[in-house]
Order: sequence, then C-alpha cells, then structure tokens
Amino acid sequence: MCDPKRSCSVIEDDGLPSAFTTAHELGHIFSMPHDNVKDCEDVFGILQDNHMMSPTLVQINRTSPWSPCSAAIITQFLDSGHGKCLLDQPQNPFTLPDLLPGAIYTLERQCELAFGEGSKPCPFMQPPCGRLWCTGKSNGHLVCMTRHFPWADGTSCGAGKVCGKGVCSDKWVQNVKVDGRWGKWGTFGFCSRTCGGGVQLSKRECNNPAPLNGGKYCQGVRVKYRSCNLNHCPDTGVTYREEQCESSGRIFNSNHIAPSVVWIPKYSGVSPDDRCKLICRANATGYFYVLAPKVVDGTPCSPDSTGVCVQGKCIKAGCDGKIGSNKKYDKCAICGGDNKGCKKVSGLFTKPVHGYNFVVMLPVGAANIDIRQRGYKGMMSDDNYLAIKNSQGYYLLNGNYIVSAGERDIMVKNSLLRYSGTAGPSETLQAVKPLGETLIVEVLCAGKRTPPRIRYSFYLARQTKEDKTLRKEGHINFHNSVLAMDKATEKGGDTLKESYDKDTAFGKWISTGWDECSVTCGSGIQSRMVECQRQDDNPGLDCDSSLRPSSSRVCGDPCPEWHIGLWSPCSRTCGKGFKRRPLQCKTQSGHLLPRDHCSGLHKPQELDFCKKRLC
Repeated sequence: MCDPKRSCSVIEDDGLPSAFTTAHELGHIFSMPHDNVKDCEDVFGILQDNHMMSPTLVQINRTSPWSPCSAAIITQFLDSGHGKCLLDQPQNPFTLPDLLPGAIYTLERQCELAFGEGSKPCPFMQPPCGRLWCTGKSNGHLVCMTRHFPWADGTSCGAGKVCGKGVCSDKWVQNVKVDGRWGKWGTFGFCSRTCGGGVQLSKRECNNPAPLNGGKYCQGVRVKYRSCNLNHCPDTGVTYREEQCESSGRIFNSNHIAPSVVWIPKYSGVSPDDRCKLICRANATGYFYVLAPKVVDGTPCSPDSTGVCVQGKCIKAGCDGKIGSNKKYDKCAICGGDNKGCKKVSGLFTKPVHGYNFVVMLPVGAANIDIRQRGYKGMMSDDNYLAIKNSQGYYLLNGNYIVSAGERDIMVKNSLLRYSGTAGPSETLQAVKPLGETLIVEVLCAGKRTPPRIRYSFYLARQTKEDKTLRKEGHINFHNSVLAMDKATEKGGDTLKESYDKDTAFGKWISTGWDECSVTCGSGIQSRMVECQRQDDNPGLDCDSSLRPSSSRVCGDPCPEWHIGLWSPCSRTCGKGFKRRPLQCKTQSGHLLPRDHCSGLHKPQELDFCKKRLC
C-alpha cells in the first residue's frame, strides 16, 4: 500500500458494480490473496460462500462480504505498520454524501451505466434487489442481461421500501447508523519466551456493538501487551536472535547456499522499520535473506538497544527488560545508575610507525566506546585505518592488511561494535553496551605515512572495596592494559593505574615470528604480534615502551619491469597505418621473464597509429 511502485490498480468503469471490483483490487494492494489460495484454506478451511476476495465476484455474501482470511491478513498488515502512509492528513478533505447510491442513481440509470445508453430494467425479474437485470442486444435481439450484482443500496423497491445488501426492507431500517464500541479485554495469552523477557498479549474486539450502516469503527488500542519471564537465560554464548537464525536457516532452501552454512543475524544496513524482521546472513558469503517476516516477541530490536520486538514492531522497553519502563543505562552501563559510579578513560594517539600500531586496550566492561580517526588535514583517505583484534590475537576488523571500506557491525561478547568504514573523512568505531571480552585497538599506517589523529574514550564502573578485596584474593583477574605507547587521561578520583593490582609482576615483551611479506615484489610490509606478557602468560602492564620490539618491517624484492624496443616502420607507405614495438618483461639485472610476471605493472603502448603522405 505504501510503496509507490506497487500501490496502483487499473479498473474498468462498468457502472456501479465496478465498486466491487475496486474493493477487490484494493484488497490485493493491502496484501490480501484470493480466498481459495492454499495459505487461506490451510487456516480457515474451504469457504462455503463467495466473498470480496473470491477469484470471481459472483453472489457475494451480503452479510459478511469479507472472509475471515481477508480480515486476518489486513489486520496483520496494518498491525505491522505497513499502512503508515494512510495516517497522513488529506490535502483536500472530501465529504461523503449522506444519501445511499440508490437514492442518487435510479434503477434506469444503473442499467445505463452498466450496459450502455438506452438500457432499461427488465420487467418481471423477481425478487427485487437481488440481481440487476437490464435490457441489451445480442445478435440483433433484445435480451435481458446481468452481471450478478445487486441493485444499489437505497434503490426504491416498493412503497416505503428500499434495497439494502440485496434485500428489500423498510426504509427507516436502512437509515439507522450504529457506531461501534469496544468489547471487554480478553485474558493475557502465553508468554512468548521462557526466560530473558517474553511478551504476553491481550485483545479486544469492536463488537459491543459492531458498527452498522456506515457507523464509526472503534478508535483506540485493540491489542495490549506486557512483559513476562524476565529471569535471565542460561549463558550459552548465543543470542536469542542467533538461535532463531540458526533454526530458521536449517529449513531454508537456496541454490546459492550450502546446507552446512552457519546463519548469523544481519544488523548493518538494516532500516529501523525492518529491525524486527528475521534478517540473517550466511556466514562467509555475501548472501542474506529475510528468513521470517518477524522475530519472536521479546527479541531485542538490536544488540545496542533496550527496545524489544512485539508483533513485528520495535517497542520501547527499559534496561530492566520491562515494556514501558523508563529505566536507562548510565554511561558505564549500570541499569538505573546515576553516572556517579562511572569513570571516563580517554586519550589521543598521534605517533605511529609503519604497519600496525597499538592504540588502546578496551577492558571487559568498557561501555559507551567512541573511537574516531580523522583524515589527515580533512583528507578522504590518508592511508591510516583502525583495526580491532581480540585477546587471542585474532583480527576482527582490518587485519592482515585487508581493509573494509563499507560499514560493518562486529558482534563481540555481550556487545556490538559499529564501524563506519573508510569512505568518509573520519573513521569511527562505537559501542554502547559493555564489552564481555578484552579487545585491542590498533591503527594500520601505510602508504604516504601521513600521521593519524585518533581520539578514544570509554567508561568503566568504579571498583568497590569489595571488588578490590576479591581481586587480591585472586578471584578476579583483570587481563587488561589501557595505557601503552600513548598518553591517556581519566576523569575521576583514582588514577587508572590504581585500578590494577599494585603487586602485579613485571612483564616482558614477547614477539611471534614474522608473517609473509604483504607483496610478492616491491616495497611491502611484514608484521608480527608483539605483546607485554607476565610470567603467568597474562597480559602485563609494566613493559618499557621504549624497548618495545618493532611489530612491522619493510620487505620485498625488486619488481620486474617492461623493456621497450624501437618502433617498427609504418605498415603503409601512404595514408593511415600501424606501427609496433617489442615489449619484454625483465628483471633489473636484465634476465628475461614471461610477460605475465609484469602483468601488475602499467603496460606501455605496444601498437599505435601512424600517418604517411596522402595516397
């Protein structure tokens, strides 16, 4: 309905009965199928009567013109928010006439509109109001014809009587409008989840009484919902949306996807209106699909939102999981907190070396992370790129000299990192919820060696005396180093150093072997991982940054090059011809190589036009 490319129908005007055709086509625009499709019959059975969405509009049920299937589908369509464009105010209000169509168009005029000028109502076609029979010509003979539609409501059918829904009845009965009123609320249904915050629904119907004869439909809320089963689920390491992707992916068939593929939620590039659809990506492929039109009620709208999905729409909820709650996380992600227990860690990095450079370590619990790398002097590309790796040294972003140009959402334990990509003048990496694992931020400096300017900030919850006592007893281990190779500032009473054990053993720099060179020839980069490590193999804090071994070095042999010979004579002695010169791929020492060894180099022109005197 609200898609301009799909919201149009073309309907032939064949008189007042075309109103039924118009209603039928509008039904399709509202996503209603024909009543005899399998999806309808599986739920509601084979219908005994014809309704507005029957394949042929013949003898439509007068008292129930719309089938139960049509009613269910349009309700779902509107409840899902697909009819938002209908809520706008009309530019020119249109007042509908109070008179029924039969009071405006006589029976004779109804025949003319349906069968052409000169058509008259057929006499002796009883009972009145049921079907409109009119005169017409067929093979030169005057015959009676019908399109199986009734007389228009309000058409006179006798003294003091008018037609209504195909039946002739007293006139005064037709004019009584009855406005609808809501019935009682039903009981709340089953909870959609057994843990983690589900949803229960309660409904009421506009049937006390139902609207009649053009009366108004009920206004207000038809469905209400509440939270249930807010107890935490056991930690399986998989989110509820991931579980749905996995289960729906097992029954999804596609020629492009192997049956063994792992399905994961897709967040980046999804519009706010589609957050409550089950959009999943086949991992390690470029394919993603809508595996279900809506997720299970109670599923979080996104990893960095407290809202929950209800009937395909994102509904406001508090950090306590309750729908309608106003509780919010404070800056260090304490639900209902007042920021007094938070401390801010921030810093600036501007001193790189070629290759990967350590910027900051993000500890477990870091929340409201904001890391920004601005292009040198506003440049769109300055050859500096943010990178992320986990505590095991595995790169989650821009590792191994492979840079992601577009937006990316990076799922980490308990949180979501949103990466802006490298297309703009600034590069950002942000997360709202607290990290459940340690991450290391680096910057890859390559190419022109323009200096990066990286500002970072995040919030941590201040430690209580009980926390510090537990840590001294060895029950809590902080494997996180925030300050290294850079300046950092902290707003708050304690210095950052004091948030770690004062009796931590001194660490030493540990380096791995060199990776392969990033290029096969020319000026490339070799990298290795360098970490400050204690004797117990946990990350250390006190390594001397001035003694830190290099994590990258220049590598690569000289590249081959094209050797150019002399141009040949022109192919013609007059007019326009061609000339050619030999090209050879050689090493810098003059050793001849196959031509494909120089395929990555700019190839000089080997063939050219030449002009001689006029012929």
